[in-house]
Amino acid sequence: MRLIDRLGVAPSPSVAPQVERAPVYGRAPVGYSADLSRILALPRRDLATAYSATDVEALETHLRAPTAPCGCANMSPPRPCPARLRRVQAQALLEASRVGGLLGPIGTGHGKELTTFLMPMVMPGCRVAVLFIPANLLPQFEAEWGYYGAHWRLPNLAGGRWFRAGLPVLHVVTYNKLSSQEATDLLERIRPDLVILNEAHNLKDPRSARTSRFLRYFEKHPRTRLVALSGTFASKSIKDYAHLSRLALGEASPLPLAHHVVEEWGTALDPGKVVAPPGALERLCEPGEHVREGFQRRRNATRGVVATEESALDKPLIIRTRYPGPVPEQLLALIELAHAGERPDGEQFQEQLQALACARQLSAGFYHRWRYPRGEPPELIEKWFARRKAWNKEVWEELKGKRREHMDSPGLLTKAAIRAHMSPPYEGDKPVWHAETWPGWAEIHDAVQPEPQAVWVSDFLVKDAADWARSRVGIVWVEYPELGERIAKAAGVPYYGGGKVASEAILREAGTRSVVASIKAHATGKNLQQFCRSIVVTPPSDGAAWEQLLARTHRPGQQAQCVKVDVCLHTQEYMTAFATAWIRARFIQQTDGQPQKLLTTSQPLPE
Repeated sequence: MRLIDRLGVAPSPSVAPQVERAPVYGRAPVGYSADLSRILALPRRDLATAYSATDVEALETHLRAPTAPCGCANMSPPRPCPARLRRVQAQALLEASRVGGLLGPIGTGHGKELTTFLMPMVMPGCRVAVLFIPANLLPQFEAEWGYYGAHWRLPNLAGGRWFRAGLPVLHVVTYNKLSSQEATDLLERIRPDLVILNEAHNLKDPRSARTSRFLRYFEKHPRTRLVALSGTFASKSIKDYAHLSRLALGEASPLPLAHHVVEEWGTALDPGKVVAPPGALERLCEPGEHVREGFQRRRNATRGVVATEESALDKPLIIRTRYPGPVPEQLLALIELAHAGERPDGEQFQEQLQALACARQLSAGFYHRWRYPRGEPPELIEKWFARRKAWNKEVWEELKGKRREHMDSPGLLTKAAIRAHMSPPYEGDKPVWHAETWPGWAEIHDAVQPEPQAVWVSDFLVKDAADWARSRVGIVWVEYPELGERIAKAAGVPYYGGGKVASEAILREAGTRSVVASIKAHATGKNLQQFCRSIVVTPPSDGAAWEQLLARTHRPGQQAQCVKVDVCLHTQEYMTAFATAWIRARFIQQTDGQPQKLLTTSQPLPE
């Protein structure tokens, strides 16, 4: 019997996740605070009437490049000349220049890229700017820079082929580079007076090395201006971007400045099973309005905030369930075994997250395990894992404190520990760290060299996805490289994983054959509207990830009458992931105001 049948859910031609359940109030109502008083007192602004057609025309005249021949019509495929700014692009540029910063919850497909290119040209007194982008968007950036540069006056590009005196210099840096060990003082070396974040949600975690470096620079240089743009600032919590709003708008931020108030507001606004009643936050709401919608309306009416509240493409998006045939009974049994705490090869899990990850892998037909090609004895392997765990725990505890240059990532802490235990003693100018667990870990870390291995149990999902790819033209979206490569080989089509070469190649696809693509590598930022069909083989549980993925094909420039997306929901793991994503997308839509593509055709199942 199929898992769907055992769950008592009949297959449906349209996707239908479970509805978000009524909250269980487990905390006291949100109280009144100085932050709430400040936010209620902020002047409101109607963005629709804030700037006239004359303002926009003057802005375009200032930014438009001298008329010259361009190659837009000769591009593959041909593209229209970007001779005018979109309404939201003009609003963002005008608002940022007036306020001196910007929080831009601007949906996918609304032209954030050109906005980031032009921002240094309108920010008063800007001399040096840094634009952060995801690494997988570098190939597209290089192409778009030339496309827009033929029509608009752009700043000097650091390392570019030309330099024009009097114009700002723009450094383009990937978020991955900001995470690297050598980038611990990167911003200090560049010393920008303007920082622009495209896909700003990449800096949502203050505990990460990249975000801690970013925050440290603003702490040292508080006069630096910040422009933060993202289609989805908060995927799970308003904590994801409260720090970005504070740096962009200061006392005019529509989010709390105090960390404990952010935490308290999150208990009433964030999706969760145990939450707090809105309490004092009802002051943000009109009668009968949901607290998230009141928060969103107050935020979007604040000076310095430019938000979109409509889709960038007025074409149907059809999301449908796909059941890839009966799930093999053996696979269902192994999934249940994983939930009981045991991997198919008999290994016992130490944490619940390991069990969940294994069950998700098994839903795709395989699981990961370690193999030991050098044949290390079990006693040595056990000691190796124990010491590695102790070392990782000490590193984690150290990183929870105040981070410093050359001490703000696991790799840099390792180097600091090595310096602390050198003989003769280290006498340089870099910091040392006397880690208690380092000597034990240093003694053994090379003694065991495990390698990851994918063990295949069933190809039922691979065969179904390959059949889909051969019978139509579209994108097969996958989470795991092993799965992507296996589907691509079975279907006789290319697989595009991570890396610059793959990013460049997928952009060159004409949309005449199917391709298999990594969700992690290509589901954000890419222009893939040459395809109008997709299948999501391993559905994510993150609403923000879904918004990005769906926007690769459902975006301006799409020539098809509608966009169709199939979703594999053949196990409880994937059904739960999709239901969680739907709930989180609803949170995003209520707090951002931007319609979420995942919700456009999906209706929740009755309780």
